[in-house]
Amino acid sequence: MRGLRLLAAISVTAAMAGCASAKAATGTTPAPSTSSTASASAGAAAAPNSSAAGPSASALMVCGTEIKTAVETILTASPAPTTTATWADHLYTCTYHLPTGTLVLSVKESPDTPSANTYLTTLQHQLGTTTPLTGSEGLGNPGFQNASGNVVVLKDDKTLHVDATGLPAASGPSRLSRADVAYEVTTDILGCWTGK
Repeated sequence: MRGLRLLAAISVTAAMAGCASAKAATGTTPAPSTSSTASASAGAAAAPNSSAAGPSASALMVCGTEIKTAVETILTASPAPTTTATWADHLYTCTYHLPTGTLVLSVKESPDTPSANTYLTTLQHQLGTTTPLTGSEGLGNPGFQNASGNVVVLKDDKTLHVDATGLPAASGPSRLSRADVAYEVTTDILGCWTGK
């Protein structure tokens, strides 16, 4: 697990460089994949309690090109995963459909930091036994993880939840545990995430 964490830290550095070059090239946050955009738009129109503006750019990123590529790389997924996305009650959810199961990434957009802290605590209770992330593990952000394959991190007023419980017990060529997959994907997202 420690070796994977070191590898994850290296991949975050690489991801940050990749995100920086992508933003420099376009001047904007990368757009989500076509299927994500269509589903998110449909979800925003159908959900009565969702924000009229829809999810933020950082929320949309969990279904975007960089993260989709990271998921493919981590799991050596072939064919490439397809995604579906929803937006309801200020929760943007992107589900990656892989040949071996599903990976669910979600971002809860709270109105302020105290509300985000309350959501984080509620989610922690719902997920049962958890372990806090250290400062370096959460890239300086508060969060927690559990052995079943969930990692949750709070950044400003947004809560990122990576749920790998729908994957096999060992995934990809490195036979990663669900917990390791969730942590690796989380670090890739945080490496690109501005939280805005």
